[in-house]
Amino acid sequence: MFIELSYPIEERMLTYPDNPPDYFEPKSRIEQGDAANTMMIHHFSHTGTHVDAPYHFCEEGWTLDQIPLEYFIFEKPLLVDREKKPMELFTIEDIEELDLNGVDLLMFRSGFAKLRRTDPATYRYMFPGISKELARFLRESVPSLKAVMLDFLSADPIVLGEKENYPAHRWLLSKKFSSKRPIIIFEDVNLEPVAGKKIKRVIALPLRFKGLDGGPVSVLAEVE
Repeated sequence: MFIELSYPIEERMLTYPDNPPDYFEPKSRIEQGDAANTMMIHHFSHTGTHVDAPYHFCEEGWTLDQIPLEYFIFEKPLLVDREKKPMELFTIEDIEELDLNGVDLLMFRSGFAKLRRTDPATYRYMFPGISKELARFLRESVPSLKAVMLDFLSADPIVLGEKENYPAHRWLLSKKFSSKRPIIIFEDVNLEPVAGKKIKRVIALPLRFKGLDGGPVSVLAEVE
């Protein structure tokens, strides 16, 4: 059975603070006498369920269209299920008892997805993050890992990210921080449907916008 983990893209949907809002601009309408309904979509590259390409934090990194296709299909995903408080970080201690051998995707469930509709202000401004030590460990010490998937808005909490120049993003994506392969980041993913389930496979396919730093993805999980 497949479960969808991406949020629908809609007008005025929740965004990272200060990002421009999404809106749809009708270009032709049947009700107005046109032959068909068509729409111009105004969508920010890091709004909704999306992927961060290495180019997001590294000028020499892959753009969205340059990421190899195997980075979007995961045959050995692993859920890291740890309820987190506002702005609390995932740390190495959260994964130290897990068997990471061969794991190609780590899915970090903080429980924050439950707040996306019930408490959008907390979800938007007080989300958890990934510690720089954990990001470095994953990049340097888990060679099979291709990506992380987060049920919150960004790998770096707002205050910490601005203060320390987004260390989790840089450790995962940038060539300047490590010579190892990049680990791409999927953010604002709804991981509630897979909590407590055995995840067999995950597919996360982006729209392949050429030259971009990131973009929307459709995420499907196959569960038993």
